[in-house]
Amino acid sequence: MPQPLLAAADARRHPVLGVRVAPGRDTLRRVIEAVDAAMVDRLVSAWLATRLAPPAGGCGLAVDGKTVRHSGGPDGVDVQLFAAMRHDTAVVVAQVLVPAGTTEVTQIRALLDHTEIAGTVITADAAHPSGDTATYLRNRDADYVFTVKGNRPTLLATITDRLPAATAATSDHTDTERRSGYRVTRTIWTAPATGVDFPGAATAFRLRRDTYTPDGQRISKQIVHGITSLTSTGAEIARHVRTHLENKVHWVRDVLLGEDTHHAWLGSGAHAMAAAGAESLVRPGHGLLEH
Repeated sequence: MPQPLLAAADARRHPVLGVRVAPGRDTLRRVIEAVDAAMVDRLVSAWLATRLAPPAGGCGLAVDGKTVRHSGGPDGVDVQLFAAMRHDTAVVVAQVLVPAGTTEVTQIRALLDHTEIAGTVITADAAHPSGDTATYLRNRDADYVFTVKGNRPTLLATITDRLPAATAATSDHTDTERRSGYRVTRTIWTAPATGVDFPGAATAFRLRRDTYTPDGQRISKQIVHGITSLTSTGAEIARHVRTHLENKVHWVRDVLLGEDTHHAWLGSGAHAMAAAGAESLVRPGHGLLEH
């Protein structure tokens, strides 16, 4: 690090040369293990947010959990983190530690209370569609797009009852792309969520993803159902679901940062390293890279 940054960090001076000396490895380790990692999360996330353009209306914000492997130490309980990532920039703008004995589902308020979410669209997987979460988001002027699975059987049945038959003639939108030589087709069906007992629900949807080999043979079919407070087009809803499912939080942390290969488990080490890792992907003059 250059001298001005070492001075800003209050690094010690060399007793003879008078220049600032970078702290050693053991000092850095002790500091990282001792800091308030929750506050590091808030400060780093807020710092990143100030360097982004304000989210445009309808910008998606994906909330997703992440286990930091090899971080459990002797007790074997790995650190669980819960993060919010902007769809448009792939930047994590909020993160919290999931307390032991609970799950990320209970941490929506802790994650988003200090983040401006008015006008955004919160996307989440099938663990999150609850009345309390939907009410909280709508009270903060945010919309939501939730996928719904068998863990909410009554809500799932209500959604499927309102959707039209899954035929090409009844679909709202279809798009096709080539990916690694395969053809991927996505089709969405929507219907008004009239009578669905879920806070703020406006539209029910079914999204189907078919993958074909180059010679036209289908090799996979995936279907997800969901509920949203949006009254947008099927194409817009499909885009939010796809961006959430393909969010880059896990890939960036596991591949670029190698988060799951370290063994920092003492004190706040694993949590603080996961929080501070976001800074390493900021490049002067080039804005933010994917994180």
